[in-house]
Formats: sequence, structure tokens, C-alpha cells
Amino acid sequence: MRPRTIVLGAGVSGLTTAVTMSLAGSDVTLHSAEGPARTTSSLAAAIWHPFYQAPDLVYLARARSTYDTMRRLSADVSSGVSMRALTEYFRQDAGPPWWADCAEELVRVPQGAVPSRFASAYRMMVPVADPARYLGYLMNTFLELGGECVLRHVDDPVPLLGEADFVVNCCGYGSRRFGDAEVSLARAVVLRAARDDAVRGCFIDDGDPRMPTYIIERDEDIVLGGTADPDLTSTVIGEPQVESIVRRCAALCEGAAALRILEAKVGFRPMRPTVRVARDEVHARLLHNYGHGGGGFTLSWGCAAHVLRLTGMASADEPPIGSLTAEGARAE
Repeated sequence: MRPRTIVLGAGVSGLTTAVTMSLAGSDVTLHSAEGPARTTSSLAAAIWHPFYQAPDLVYLARARSTYDTMRRLSADVSSGVSMRALTEYFRQDAGPPWWADCAEELVRVPQGAVPSRFASAYRMMVPVADPARYLGYLMNTFLELGGECVLRHVDDPVPLLGEADFVVNCCGYGSRRFGDAEVSLARAVVLRAARDDAVRGCFIDDGDPRMPTYIIERDEDIVLGGTADPDLTSTVIGEPQVESIVRRCAALCEGAAALRILEAKVGFRPMRPTVRVARDEVHARLLHNYGHGGGGFTLSWGCAAHVLRLTGMASADEPPIGSLTAEGARAE
């Protein structure tokens, strides 16, 4: 008899977990109060990048797994994932970033091409997703694998253990109502601009943790950011914030100054001192996968694989997600 799994949450972590568990042979039901289009993940810049992360071998393994999977998925146009050049600027010349081994085609930018306020810059190829298309792709893959989706608000995951062998909490900030007081929100303001040939590739300066600056070229638009304001819950965006973001982005890429801004958005990143991918301390069949902060798209497949190992369903010869179609998975 196939094991039964309930996954809570339809953001990028919930969907990748649901797909991973389905591929491993579990009957999976996804419970979420809202569809993917209304999750925090849908507002993300959706670039693979370890923002504000100190060197950590566990983080590195999860990030590498996600990079490799998204790179494979980029070969499928319908996935919404593409590989793009990222230039990252650094205030100190400490060599390549500690996670650079994950990325392809890493090169140091010639110093003459680096703005004087930065000590160094590196360019590499990284996965970037269009959130709407990518989340839709993941949901469709999950459903084609035989998964079931239920729109349902869950106040307590424990009673669901009576309906399944495993329950996986991927609720992000919603985990706070399950008793985790360490989860908080960080307000993020981002701008969406029309595509323009004046901006090619992606650019990041995250030297200021309260004002990360980034330009993310995507298939349909360009994202400019941003802010990271802990515990602010206002959705009002002031014109000075918009001007500040455009000004900071133009300092990384001059073409950003002339971009046509389509809209300004506010999102709320679920923050936690550390990512939680673990068994519940009380209920062993309740598993947790949340607290990724701005790293959901960077860690999702690696964390989903960790969840799978916690269930004991992982197989050493299991084929990589990127090499499978839903039909092929069912045939096996």
C-alpha cells in the first residue's frame, strides 16, 4: 500500500515537496487556504541566490540541489525557468562568494568595469523563474502525478495525522499559528518594470541587509528591488521608496533609470533565525519545512529532498526530478 502524505502550503516549498513525495511513490494531498497565485512565492523575484547567508554546509548542499534541478528544468520552456547571467557586487574583496561552486561559468568582472564603491564583482549563470509560470508548472506536474489539491485553511496540523502517514508543514509564516514564535515577517517592496534592451541579465548588491539592491531580468518583465523591513506590515508604498529603489538599481546598471515601471508591490518574507526542516519534537510523523526567508527559490528542491529522507522513502537510485516527465513517473 502506498504511503499517504498531506502537504500544507502551495508556495514554492509546498509544491516542490508535493512533487518530490509524489515521485517517490506517495499518494499526496496538498492542503492550502489559497492557490499558488496568492502565495508569498508568487511575489518573489524568484532568482537562485543565497541572500544574507553565512557559510553553511547544509545550506550549500540544499542550494546546490536546487540549482541543479532548476538548471535541468530550464531546458523545458513551459517550466518558466531560464538561466541568466548574474553580476554580484561586493564591498570587500574576499574572493568568490562561498557558494560559488554551485554556479556555472563563474568569472571575476574586470576591475575597470566595477563601480568604484565596490571592491570586486563576479558574474555567473543562475536560474531565474517567472513565478506565475513556474508555480503553475509545479502544480500541473503535481496533479499529473496523481496528486490532489484541497482548498482548506488548517489551524492545527496534528489532527491530520489521522488521515495520512505523514503531514508536512510548508506554511511559512502560517507556522506561527502552529506554535513557532520564532517566525516573523520582513516587508519587501519591489517594482515590476517592462522589459527593455537597456537591461540584460541580473545584478545584485546585498551589502546592506535593510536595503538589498537587485535587478532581475525575467522572460516577461524586469524586477527592481528592494527593501527588507523587519516586522513592518503596512502595504502603503511611498514615492520616496520607489525613487530610492530606482536610484540604487541605476547605480548597478545605468539602463535601469529609464525603465518603465508597471507597478509597485509589497510582499512579506517569512523569516526565522534558521531554516526548519525537521521532525516535530512531539509528533514524529509531522515534518516541517519552512523559515527560508528570501531563500525559498534557492533551497526548495534541496529541502524537499531532505523531507523525503526524513520519511524513509528516499531511494538511492531515484532519478532526478529534472529528468522526469509526469507521464514517465507514472509509468514507473
